[in-house]
This record gives sequence, C-alpha cells and structure tokens, in this order.
Amino acid sequence: MPMAAKSRRKNDASSSTSKTPSSDMNIGAYDVDDKDNMDQKYNHGRFPSTLQRSIDIIQSCLRIFTSMKVSITAIVFIIAASVFDLSEATQSKLIQIGTGYLFISKPLLSTLAICLSNKATTAWHERIIATGFLMSIICNQFPKWLSSFVAASAVFAFGLASRQFVPMQQLDSDKNTSSANSGVTQSKSPSKRNATTSSDDNTNPFLKFWSRLNIKERAAIGTLAVVVSLLTENFLIWVVSATYEPGIVGSPTPLQDNGRIVLEALAKKLWNVEQSWMAKRPLQKIRDTLNVQYALVSALGASFVCLELQLGGKKTSHRSLTGVALHALITLASARLIRYISFVLTVLPSQVPNCYRHHFPPPPDNWKDWILVGMLPSSRGGCNDLILSGHATVTSTIACAATSVSSNTSFSFAVWTLIALDYSIEAY
Repeated sequence: MPMAAKSRRKNDASSSTSKTPSSDMNIGAYDVDDKDNMDQKYNHGRFPSTLQRSIDIIQSCLRIFTSMKVSITAIVFIIAASVFDLSEATQSKLIQIGTGYLFISKPLLSTLAICLSNKATTAWHERIIATGFLMSIICNQFPKWLSSFVAASAVFAFGLASRQFVPMQQLDSDKNTSSANSGVTQSKSPSKRNATTSSDDNTNPFLKFWSRLNIKERAAIGTLAVVVSLLTENFLIWVVSATYEPGIVGSPTPLQDNGRIVLEALAKKLWNVEQSWMAKRPLQKIRDTLNVQYALVSALGASFVCLELQLGGKKTSHRSLTGVALHALITLASARLIRYISFVLTVLPSQVPNCYRHHFPPPPDNWKDWILVGMLPSSRGGCNDLILSGHATVTSTIACAATSVSSNTSFSFAVWTLIALDYSIEAY
C-alpha cells in the first residue's frame, strides 16, 4: 500500500507538471498564490499604463487649449483692447494675451498635439516631422553645445539608418533577375516600345531630353539652376546699387511703408511704450527664442529621413527624397529669378541711411574692375533689393517642402503662423 500511494503521487505530480506551462513551473517547491501572479502583472504593467494615462491627460488638455473657442476668446481680447476705453496697461495685457496665444502658444501646442497623437489617422512621418520642428525650438533654449550635440546626433542617426545592409550575393541575384526580366519584357512587347518611341518623337526637344534623365540627374540640374541664379542675383545687386546715383551720393528719402507703420502702432500697444524703437529688444528676444529658421531646417531634415526610410507608408510611397529635393531646388531657383527681375526693373530707395557706403566701395572707373567688384560675394546683402526678400524665398521654400511631406493641416497652419510672426518682427 505505501508503494502504491507513492506511485500514485508520482503520477499526479507528473500529470500536473505536463499540464502546467514551462514558464509557470513551481521550481521552489511551494504553492504559487494567484495573488502573487496578479501583483507581478500589475507591477509589470504599472509604468506603461501610468505613462499612457499621463499622455491621455495631456492630449485632453491640448484639445481644450487648441480648440476654436479659445481662439475666438483670444480674438475677442484683441478687439476689446482696441475698441473699449480701457487703461493702457489693461489694453497692453489683453493684446499680449491674444496675440501671444494666436501666434505663439497655439502653433506650438498644435505641434505638440501632433507629436503625442496616437490616432490611426496620424502617420508616423507626421509625428516625426512635427517632433523635429518642436525639438529644435526646445533645444534652442539650451546651451549651444547641447543644441549642437543634438543636431550632430540626429545627423549620425540618419547616416546609420540610411545605410544599406544588403549582402553582395543578394545584389548579384537581384541584378541577374532584373536583367532576365528586362530581356523577357523586351522580347515580348516590341510594339509597346515602338509606340513609346513614336510618342516621344511627337513631343518637343526639351521634354524629350527631360524624360530621358533619371531623378538624380534632374536633381543635379536643379542644383546647377540654383547656383546660377544666386551668382546672377549677386551680380545684379551690385549693378542696381552702383547705378542708382541718389543712393551713392547720399541717403534718398525712403518710400512710405504702410505695413511697418501698422506694426509699429501695434508694438506700442503691445508693450505699452511711447516710442516704437523701445519695443525692438523684446520683439527680437521673442524671435531669437523661437528661431523659426533652424526649426524649419530640422523639419526639412526629418522629412528627408522619413522619405529615405519610407516611414510614411502609402501616403509617401509615391515620393522620394531626390524628387522632393528637385522640386525644392527648382522652386527656389524660380523664386530667386522673380526676385532679381523685380528689383532690376524697379529700383526702390533703401530704408537704411547711407546703405551704399556701408556695403559697397565707390564705383570703379574701369569697366573690368567694375565687373570684378560685382563678382565678389556679397554676404551682407544689398541696398535696393528689398522686394522680394532674399531669405524669405529660402525659408518659404523649406517650409513648403516640409509641410508637403508632412501633409498635416494642423502642422502646416502652425508652421506658417510662426513664419508670419518671424517675418513681421524682421520687417519691424
């Protein structure tokens, strides 16, 4: 009987062991309490659940602070400060709250909402581009060495992520397969090839030449177009400045700038100052704090990363890094072309007193020296080339590229609002 009992206990133990998964085996030879398992599961998932709960709370707050009701309230504050007879300090506070929310707080909060969004409609590339834009503004508040370290780390990560770790044998097999498939295609469809050739013959020579180029060759042509336009613009700035006699001799009376007059009146109300120049320092401090130009560069770099790694899925599958770069280069070259055509046809007096004396030497009498001076790079800009703005063409092109890749309406609205603020402070 004792032997039978022992064998029965052994069989029961073996059957219970076979039914229990290996990960839940009772190695310590004591009974496992269900409460212990529940505590382990709770402790294991407590941090992710707390983090997700915190993100949900932040998203709820962001939805409230970026709602249309808050925007209307900010507009009402600005209208009330302009219409009602209030004290100057109260008017200044109301305008600061309204404009600060519309032009700074709401764009930044909208961008943060995109970064933290967990909706299925927000793709990964939209979050990455918005994060790059917002992180640049945040890092701008840190010391310069830390900002440089973050930028260098991003470039290093992009370099590692864009490397191709494809074995050579696979490359050779893919090459052989593609050559075999191309041979089969050529042998099967000569009629299609003849039809394509005949259709190309009917087009003009430029389209025929452009269609034969691959995307990288087209991007190289776009880069060459930008270089040529910049060199031409640099020479024409000298031509306009050296042939405008009133600017060389003295300081001609500048034209009336209605936009600047409005901005100066708004700045007086905004900062409650008597003279417009007293508001320049706080406005420039806001511009330096945001540093929208570098934020745009970060967003453009994030866009290139998303295109290279195809993080956008179906939304960006039809686009490539080289294609977007080509469009940006052609857009920039076209904008610079329109710019120097504008200031060459109509010469406007400079807004800065004695501008020519601080930027250029006296015009040489020898025409060869005159041309050589025009070939020198003018990094400080010119005096009569204010329309169109040179750096505005660059920042607008970068913004167009980044927002077109992101394809997020809220992010586009935030970017262009901050750009409008940056342009307004610069014009002031």
